[in-house]
Amino acid sequence: MGACAPPGVPKGTNMEKERDRQLQKELNKHSRKQEEKKKLLLLGAGQSGKSTLFKQVMILYGDGFSKEERENYRPLISENVISSMQTLVEETEERSEAKVNSKLKSSIEELMQLERVDIDEKIAGIIKLLWEDPAIKATYERRAEFQLNESAKYYFDKIEELGTQNYIPSEADVIRSRSRTTGIIENKFTIDGVRFQMYDVGGQRSERKKWIHCFENVSCLLFVAAISGYNQTLLEDNDTNRLVEAIKLFEEIANSRWFARSSMVLFLNKRDVFKEKLANGIPITVCPELKFYKGSMNYEDTTEFIIEKFLSRVTKDVHTHLTCATDRYNINPVFDSVKEFVMKQCLEAAGLSLNEF
Repeated sequence: MGACAPPGVPKGTNMEKERDRQLQKELNKHSRKQEEKKKLLLLGAGQSGKSTLFKQVMILYGDGFSKEERENYRPLISENVISSMQTLVEETEERSEAKVNSKLKSSIEELMQLERVDIDEKIAGIIKLLWEDPAIKATYERRAEFQLNESAKYYFDKIEELGTQNYIPSEADVIRSRSRTTGIIENKFTIDGVRFQMYDVGGQRSERKKWIHCFENVSCLLFVAAISGYNQTLLEDNDTNRLVEAIKLFEEIANSRWFARSSMVLFLNKRDVFKEKLANGIPITVCPELKFYKGSMNYEDTTEFIIEKFLSRVTKDVHTHLTCATDRYNINPVFDSVKEFVMKQCLEAAGLSLNEF
C-alpha cells in the first residue's frame, strides 16, 4: 500500500514519489537497526561474579557447554579445589589457635606439594579428611579475613565425585569454577529473536585500562557488583574494601564520556552469600561506605540502602537487579527483563516506542 499524499499534493506527482522514497529509506534504516546485534558490555571489579554471569548466559541463551568443553574444565576445577584447601591449611597453621589433627601431618605435606594435577581418588581422600577436621572448619568460618575461592565449600562437599576416574564436570561445576579474566571474551546469543553480542572483560585494576576506551558504541553496560563483598578486601589490594571499590568503579564507568549514550543495568550479585552473612550477624556497617547506616539489618532494608548508595553516584537511568549468578532460575527472568529494557532504550533513542510495534 502506498503512502497517503499530504493535502494539496496530487497522487503520482514527483513530490509524492520523493516522499515515498524518503519514507522507505527511513523504514529500511530502522529495519537494519533492528537486525543489528545489541552489544552488551559486562563490567565490574574483580571477584564480582561477572564471569559466572557470562557463563550462565551462555548456557541459558547461547550454545552452552558441550561434553568436551566441560571435560576441559576439569584441570581448572582441580586447581581451584587444591589451592583452596592449601590456603585453608596455611591459614590454620599461621593464624589459628586450633591445630589440624597431628595424624594428618603426612597428608598435609603431600597436599602442599601438589601443583597443576587432576584430582584423583587419593587426593580426594586427603582433601575429604582435611575438610572434616574441626580446625580447618574453624578457619573456613573466618574466610572473610583472607582470600578464598567462594565455591570452595561447594567443591569440598562433593570431593569424592571429583576424584572419580570418569568425572565430567556438570554445568553447575563449570559455572562455579574460577579463573582470572584477562583480555576480552565474546559471546553471541539470541533472546526472542533479538540478537545480542556480549563482552566480558578483566575486572582487576591492571586490566581496566586495556578496555575502557574500546567500547564507546555499546548498547548497554551490565555492571556487576558483589553485594556480599561488604566485609572483604580486594584480591589485588588487601587494604581496599570490595564494595567500596565497586561503588567507586560504578561511578567512574557510569559517568564516563565513553558511555554517555549507553544504557546501564546494575546487577548487585551474590545475594545468597549476602543473606547468609546477615543471618550470621555481620552488619553492613563494617563497610566504610555503609558505616552510617542506622536501619534494621534485614535483607530488604539493607539492600535498599546499598542500591541508593550506588544510584546516588549517577544521573542516568539505571535498571537494578539483585542476583545470584550461579542460580539459572534467577538469571533467566532477570535477563528477559534486561532484554526488554535494552530494546526500550534503543527504540527511545530512535524516537520510537515499544507500543508502536
